[in-house]
Amino acid sequence: MRYITRQEWYGALVAVLVLGVFLSVASPFFLSGRNLSNILVQASVIALLAGGQTFVILTGGVDLAVGALTALAGAVAGYMMVKLGINPYLAILAAFGIGAAVGLFNGYLVAFVGIPAFIVTLGGLTLWRGLAFESTGGFDMAGLPEPFPFIGNGELLGIPMPIVVMAVFYGVMGFILSSTKLGRYVYAIGSNEMGARQVGINIRWYKLGVYLVSGLSCALAAIVLMGRMDSSSGKMAQMFELDAIAAVILGGTSLFGGRGSLWGSLLGAILIGMIRNGMNLLEVSQFKQMMAIGAVVIIAVWIDVIRRKRLLRK
Repeated sequence: MRYITRQEWYGALVAVLVLGVFLSVASPFFLSGRNLSNILVQASVIALLAGGQTFVILTGGVDLAVGALTALAGAVAGYMMVKLGINPYLAILAAFGIGAAVGLFNGYLVAFVGIPAFIVTLGGLTLWRGLAFESTGGFDMAGLPEPFPFIGNGELLGIPMPIVVMAVFYGVMGFILSSTKLGRYVYAIGSNEMGARQVGINIRWYKLGVYLVSGLSCALAAIVLMGRMDSSSGKMAQMFELDAIAAVILGGTSLFGGRGSLWGSLLGAILIGMIRNGMNLLEVSQFKQMMAIGAVVIIAVWIDVIRRKRLLRK
């Protein structure tokens, strides 16, 4: 128990449990197996984006363009399949290629050119979204071929595929973050970049790597989202970057870098899914849901700032 209470994700776990108890009392439909499955399915895309975002934020950076990159990868892949008749597996490879290319582009500008991550990805927020619309003529691409219907709505051993994809993704990312050189150096760079440089860590290449991870996460999120929607367009994943950042912060990862947990980000994404699901069950308007998520993020950042000040005093 002492080990659990010391983890960054402990607060998110408590919030999930407390909110779960409250919603179970407030609505008789919340605890049904179907509804709980729906929460995880709805949280899956945000969880994928939050996983990649965690790597970036742990280094002290931020990626504001994950929603726009998700739209670009998905829109281009959909256009290739529906309009050009290209094999869907080649379109999936193209989506990952776009995610990797944009991730490397962002990482190069941040790590090698020295442009702040906020500026690079803020520009990408509109650049990649605009490119998604331009490359597809602004049209929606509906009626996607297999394997997209299976990825979005199929099941594996009775478990919805978006949940399976999310679980495998977090298993792989968790191993990378906890058991590889990249993971160890990500924490080192975020904790003390100057110190990491002085002990011989090649800061630039590892920063490039975290943006590559974020870009590939966006491509995977695009594939899952396309499967769920059975379509793609430049409008998809709007405002998802805010939900992804919110999930990371709610999961206990510090915006200042160097401290946090991938599993906390997963809990943060589930928490956001629970808030939205619960408010839908209680018939709360969408506008009030937006207000609630925004307020929760501000409170989470406030708590992070207070906790950081206490650590600095010690």
